[in-house]
Amino acid sequence: MSKEKKLIVGSRNSRMALAQTNEFISVFLEANHSFKAENIEIKPIATSGDINQKDRLDLIGGKGLFVKEIEHKLLNKEIDVAVHSMKDVPTVMTPGLKIASWLARGDEREVLIGDTNKTLMELEPGSIVGTSSIRRRSQVLSLRRDLYIKIIRGNVDTRIRKLDQGQYTALILGFGGIKRLRLEDRVAQIFSTNEILPPACQASIGVQTINEDSELINLIANTNHKNTSIIGLAERKVLETLEANCNSPIGVFASIKNEEIITIKVELFNHDGNEKYTAAVSGIIEDYVSLACDVGNKIIDQVGLEYIKKLDNLKNDFNYSP
Repeated sequence: MSKEKKLIVGSRNSRMALAQTNEFISVFLEANHSFKAENIEIKPIATSGDINQKDRLDLIGGKGLFVKEIEHKLLNKEIDVAVHSMKDVPTVMTPGLKIASWLARGDEREVLIGDTNKTLMELEPGSIVGTSSIRRRSQVLSLRRDLYIKIIRGNVDTRIRKLDQGQYTALILGFGGIKRLRLEDRVAQIFSTNEILPPACQASIGVQTINEDSELINLIANTNHKNTSIIGLAERKVLETLEANCNSPIGVFASIKNEEIITIKVELFNHDGNEKYTAAVSGIIEDYVSLACDVGNKIIDQVGLEYIKKLDNLKNDFNYSP
C-alpha cells in the first residue's frame, strides 16, 4: 500500500464505535509514522443490529448482527479495514477475512449505572434493571430474584437517556465502553470479575482485513497488542469449544500473570439464573489454545453440548417479574 493511498476504515456509526475507530487510527499513526492522518477516512456503516432497535437480538439473527454489513463492504473492497468490538464478532470467521490486530484491551469489568448511587444489592425490591443480554439477565437473577429485568435496546447514550427518563432504575453495561465515552461519573458500582464474569472479548477492539492484502496486514499488525490477542483468542476458543456465541448466558475471562501464566475462567448459567456451572484452568501462555479447549470441555462434561445449544435462545419472555 502506497503511503499516499487512502485508508478507508469501516465502523458502526454509534458514538462508541467511532471512539473505538479513532482509537485505532491513533495507534495506527503512532505505529506507522510514514502514513498521513489526512489519508485516513472513516466510513460509518449501519448494521442490522443498529437498524432494528426494537426486537431482541437473539430473535433477529443473533450472530453477527453488528458486523455482517461491515464485512460485506470489506469483502467488496469498499473499505480497507473494519474496526469491531470483538465480543460482537462470531467465533467462526467469515471466509476471506481475518483479524489482523487486537488493540490493547480496555476495562473488561461490568458496571451498574443507576438513578441513585445504590449498588445492585442495595436496590429496592421491585427495582427495574435494564439489559438486552441473556447473560446479564441470568447473572443478575443469580444475585437478586426480587428485581424486575426489562429489555433495553439502543446504544449507550440511548440507554442512559431511557434511564434518565425514569423507564429503568439501573442498567448493567461494560465499563470499557463507559470509559471510552467518558461517562465514569454515571457509575454506581463496578463489579469485580469475581462478582460478574464478563463475556468473551469484552472491551477488546479487533481490526479486520481481507486475507489477500499482505502489505496492509503488515501495517495493521504493527498495532497489535500481544497479550490482548492471546487472551482474546483464548476466550473465543472457549466459545468455539462450547459451540456458543454472544447470545449464550456464558461468562469467559482470561488473564495473564507475569507474562508467563494464563488463567481462563468460565461460568455458564441457565436462563433463570438459579443454575450455575463453573470451570477454570491455568498454564503457560504457549498452551492457551489447549487450555481453552480444556476449560470448555470441563463445562461440557458437567452439562453436555445439547444443553448449551438450547441456551442460545430464550424461549420465555425476556422481561422478568419477581
